[in-house]
Amino acid sequence: MLVFHLRAARGRARVAAVAEALALLHDLAPSAPAGGPLSERGGVFWVELPERHLAAATARLPRLGYTTAVDRLVPATGAAEVRWRRRPWRLARLWTEDAAGHREAAPDRREFLFEAGGGPVRPVRGYRGGGGPLTRRGLPVCDARLLVNLVAPAGPGRLLDPFAGVGGVALAARAAGWTTVTADLDPGLRHGLGRIGPAHLVADARALPLRSGSLDAAATEPPYDREVGPLAAQALEELHRLVRPGGAAAVLCAAWQAAGLRATAAGLGWEATLDCPVDRKGLEVVALAWRRP
Repeated sequence: MLVFHLRAARGRARVAAVAEALALLHDLAPSAPAGGPLSERGGVFWVELPERHLAAATARLPRLGYTTAVDRLVPATGAAEVRWRRRPWRLARLWTEDAAGHREAAPDRREFLFEAGGGPVRPVRGYRGGGGPLTRRGLPVCDARLLVNLVAPAGPGRLLDPFAGVGGVALAARAAGWTTVTADLDPGLRHGLGRIGPAHLVADARALPLRSGSLDAAATEPPYDREVGPLAAQALEELHRLVRPGGAAAVLCAAWQAAGLRATAAGLGWEATLDCPVDRKGLEVVALAWRRP
């Protein structure tokens, strides 16, 4: 049994964290029991998998977004750290997040090539997007990783972020072995996004110049401004055209957008794999994920 320690800032999104871990380890026969050691402390969940898959699972743990540490439960031969099922156990740490490295990868620390108003292209450190209704702030590293991990069963293959912004999802996907395709309506972002992945499109997420069924997965965070109206749901309709059968999609949306996305996905026949509220420093968002039959 593995004990996962939740990121404090995402402590209320335990359901999303469990779904992320199971998706990341999907081919290693994982399961998530309802209970386990340290339950009285809170902030933990558990994953069981066969011993033969432990090394492969450990190698993937640094890609987690909503978990900051993972322990392995092993029998105690001396003093017990915990008691569970009337037996003594100790916790062997398998992985701890590199907090400094995680911080340096944040949007407000990264360098991004940006073209402002048709002017010269220049590297900007800490660019997180503009303030207009069709723009959004840079996605936190943990949320970008969550989205990429949620679609892991469909890849690695070709992954699209149709609202790419400053490239957080593309960076997380590239680190996980995906070939990334980014799209954004803002032409000023094309240089920075073009440097992250092999293919970037200055295009509307509702009508992308890509072949039907040419993607294995999509992961994105659409703009939250209410002025965009049903943009997120309309983009999901386009993703239905682009993502192959058996592929997957994951979206982190504003709470007000979730109902439209749920209805659109159901109408298209997508199978829901996650629907979980996430409190992001007082901003109510929803993590949604689907599989395309």
